[in-house]
Amino acid sequence: MKPINLRFLFIRHAQSIKNTDPTRIAGRSEDTPLSEIGKNQAQLLGNRLKTDQIIPDAIFASPLPRALDTAKISLHEAGINTPIQLVEDLQEFTQGDWEGELRNDIYQPETLAKINTAGYLFTPPNGESQRMVERRVSNWLEDTILYNPDFHGEEEKTILIYSHGIAIKCLLHYILRFSDRYIYRFELNNTGICEFRFTEQGWFPTAINDHSHLK
Repeated sequence: MKPINLRFLFIRHAQSIKNTDPTRIAGRSEDTPLSEIGKNQAQLLGNRLKTDQIIPDAIFASPLPRALDTAKISLHEAGINTPIQLVEDLQEFTQGDWEGELRNDIYQPETLAKINTAGYLFTPPNGESQRMVERRVSNWLEDTILYNPDFHGEEEKTILIYSHGIAIKCLLHYILRFSDRYIYRFELNNTGICEFRFTEQGWFPTAINDHSHLK
């Protein structure tokens, strides 16, 4: 059996247009290109990858524009030519009928009580629960990379994954096994990097929400 020596950089997308409007509920909405600030953040991320001499063996990204464009801009800035593989399972969670609605209209006391009681099992109408998101992202990760012999071997393999805030936080819950009540309490800035290593002994965290390239 080959050894496992994987290095992961889970990267949240740069600021999108919808990130600038906190009054409305976002989610998986596709009409969210990067803002001008977001494009600059993606360039700074690319400089970071170049400075850190990141040489990825594989790159995966959500197909949503804000994640894919972050990947394209940062990789171009870093001079990385590794092809980007698009993964539907890396998309942000969907809030279903609530997406685009005003937060104050939806998050009434009765609804907030239901959310607080159900925790990460709460499912918006025609949407996804955080548990559903965790299952699809972690199942993809296990099937495609963790237990795929093509990614095993003596030499360390570096893998970049560009995704979204809640999707990555749910993945952190899968990896670190903290209380689901902390999923929303984790701060994950735009272009924040969560770095982990994975071996036969399991997961080893290196950094959470490293966004020092923006400062």
